[in-house]
Amino acid sequence: MTQPLAGVRVIEIGGGVAVGAATKTFSDFGADVIKIEAPGGGLLRRLAPFVEDRPHIDRGAYHLALDTGKRSMVVDLETPSGLEVLSQVARGARVAFVETAPAQARPLQAVLAAAGVSVVTITPHGLDGPYADRVENDTSTFAWTTRMHLHAIAGRPPLRYGPYIPAMQVGGTAAAAGAAAVWSLEHEGERRDIEVSAVEALSGNVDTYFVVWSFSGAEQPRTGGQSKVTYPVGNYRCADGHVMFAAGGERFFARLCEGIGHPELVKDPRFATPDQKALHWNDYMTYLEPWLMARTRQQAFEELQQFGVMVAPTVEVPDFANDPQSVARGSLVQLEQPGVGTITIAGPPFRLDDAWQARPAPALGEHTVEVLDAAGYSRDEQAALFRACVTG
Repeated sequence: MTQPLAGVRVIEIGGGVAVGAATKTFSDFGADVIKIEAPGGGLLRRLAPFVEDRPHIDRGAYHLALDTGKRSMVVDLETPSGLEVLSQVARGARVAFVETAPAQARPLQAVLAAAGVSVVTITPHGLDGPYADRVENDTSTFAWTTRMHLHAIAGRPPLRYGPYIPAMQVGGTAAAAGAAAVWSLEHEGERRDIEVSAVEALSGNVDTYFVVWSFSGAEQPRTGGQSKVTYPVGNYRCADGHVMFAAGGERFFARLCEGIGHPELVKDPRFATPDQKALHWNDYMTYLEPWLMARTRQQAFEELQQFGVMVAPTVEVPDFANDPQSVARGSLVQLEQPGVGTITIAGPPFRLDDAWQARPAPALGEHTVEVLDAAGYSRDEQAALFRACVTG
C-alpha cells in the first residue's frame, strides 16, 4: 500500500529537538522531508550519547532516532543567496516547520509564504509579547509552564522531566498543527501560518491544573512521591527495582492486604478509617516492605494482579525491549544505519496498515546536490553556491 503521506513535501528548518520530532511524524509516514541545515549542523546532531562514545555529527542518538527517512541539505539561510535557494526548494512543499528565534523566523516565513507554503513556527514564548525574544532551553521552558512546580514531592524542590521530553511534546503539538495545515491547503486551498509557543503547548497539556485553580483559587497540592495519607500510592522498592501502586482507595487497599497475606489488616483499628490510616503509614510498611523485598517487580505484579490490585512494574528500557507484549507488537524496531550498523528505535506511535516505515537518518548535507538538481540549479550554479559557502 502507498504510505498515507506519500507525495507530501515538507521543509524542516532549525535543527532542534521539537522541530525534528514534528517532522519525523511526516517522514515515517511517507512524506518527503527536506531537512535544511545550517553549515555544521544544528543542536539535534550534537546531542549525546554518540556511537562508541565518540562525538560525530552523523552519529548522535537523537539525530539517528528523530531524523529517520529525511533528506539533508546544507544551506546558509542567513545569506540572501541562501534565502533564494530556500525559495526555489520550497516550491511545491505543503508545509514548513521552523524552529528558531522570532527575529530569524520572520524572513523565513516571508520567503515560505511567497512560495505558497504553510508555515508552523516553533519558539519558546511565541512570536510576540514581552518574552518573545527570550532564549530558553528544554529545562527552563518547562519551568515556565507551572508543571515543574507541580512535579515535586511536597516540601522538596521541583522536578524536571527526563531530558528533552518537553521538546518532544512540543513537537507532537507542532506535528498535529502541521497535519491540519496540509489538510487545509489540499481541501480548502488556503495557506496557513501557525505559531507554536512551547510554553503554551505544554501549559495546555492535561497535566496542568488551571481549572482547579479557577474554581478554588488555590493551587493543586504537590503530591509526587509516596503518599503517607492515602496509601499505597507511588513507587515502592522491591527486590530488583520499584513497583508503582495506585491502591489507596478502600477497595484496592483491602485487595492488597489480602494479596500480601494479611486480610486482617482491613479491620485493624490502625487502618480502618482514613484518619487513623494516615497516622500509621510506618506500621503498614512493616507488612508491605518485607513482602515486596522478597519479590521481583514481575513477581509482585503477577501475584497482586490475581487479587485485582492497582499495581504495575516501573519498567526500564532493557525491560521494555524484552517485554513479551512489546516483542509481540514490534514496539521497537531495528534499523540498519550506514556507518553505524544496526540500531534500535521506537516503532510506530499508532498502527495503520503499511503506513509507517523507518528509514536511515541522513548524513549532514547528504542530499544537497540531489535537492538542488531537482530545484533546477545547474552544476555551475551549484559550484558557485558551494564556493560562496552558501551550500555544503
